[in-house]
Amino acid sequence: MSLADDAKLEVQARFAEATRRGDADAVAALAAPDATVWHNFDDASITLEQSGRNLRHLHRVVTDLAWVDVAVEATTSGFLWRAVITGRAPGGPLRVHTSMAVALDDDGAILRVDEYLDPAGFAVLAPPDREGSRPDAR
Repeated sequence: MSLADDAKLEVQARFAEATRRGDADAVAALAAPDATVWHNFDDASITLEQSGRNLRHLHRVVTDLAWVDVAVEATTSGFLWRAVITGRAPGGPLRVHTSMAVALDDDGAILRVDEYLDPAGFAVLAPPDREGSRPDAR
């Protein structure tokens, strides 16, 4: 890869800012047309459009939503972004650790995002039922 580390980190900063705003269109503008997002928890690759719908939903449902940086670094193929997602969800406080390994092309366009997180942390997105338990937590 011929892209310099400072250019990779500039893409990361724009990616993080768009994510924090819930601006799926701005995220898509940073990516190649056929970019994919892979999740560790279901071993599935989805399109950037599908990922954008998930991002918009998260911003609609969670108040005070934030990505708190843990680490950001350039890699040989792009960048690594580790963060803690926090906020107030319908079922209580949200706190989910996430790590994203992002591959870029030589022009700095996102080719692939490998996202690692524990989906159990998102159980608070569903409000408790009448008995006080959440559907995902049973």
